[in-house]
Amino acid sequence: MSFEPIGPTPAARAGKLALLTLPFLVGLVCVLLSFVPVSAIFNADVAPAFGLMAVYYWAVQRPDVFPPYAVFALGLLYDLLSAGPLGLWALVYVVIYGVVLTQRLLFVGRAFTLFWAGFLLAVFVSAIFAWGLASFYYGQPLSAWPVLTQMAATVALFPLFAKLFELLQERLLVQG
Repeated sequence: MSFEPIGPTPAARAGKLALLTLPFLVGLVCVLLSFVPVSAIFNADVAPAFGLMAVYYWAVQRPDVFPPYAVFALGLLYDLLSAGPLGLWALVYVVIYGVVLTQRLLFVGRAFTLFWAGFLLAVFVSAIFAWGLASFYYGQPLSAWPVLTQMAATVALFPLFAKLFELLQERLLVQG
């Protein structure tokens, strides 16, 4: 009679899969949400940068399960769906992710207002970077107004989305 080692239970494997994919799946939903015409509800020309919210949140809270290639994939998907310059948001997301990673210890476990202020700074940098790259791509300075309104809406909605992300993290990422 031979004894097989007891492997992880299906629930444990499902939990591990959730741990490894949740930040990417949340980012994916956020990128897709950017193309839902919610801007019509608010009578605005642009939708908030929901994907940027996910990139910032998970870069600070759980970078161990949100690798740079996942961030790049989200940015590339955004680029493909937006029909803008290919690679623009992929580059912006990866750069912001990298910068946030270097500063994340300033925000982990601190008051939400500091976390939000960090997001405001990340949004400001990403807006300038994206606007500059797009202007360079098109060979002329583009209007900054759409970028400013998009980023203002993004910063304003961040607390709501951060709370949703936090609830998901508490419910599904309790391990690790």
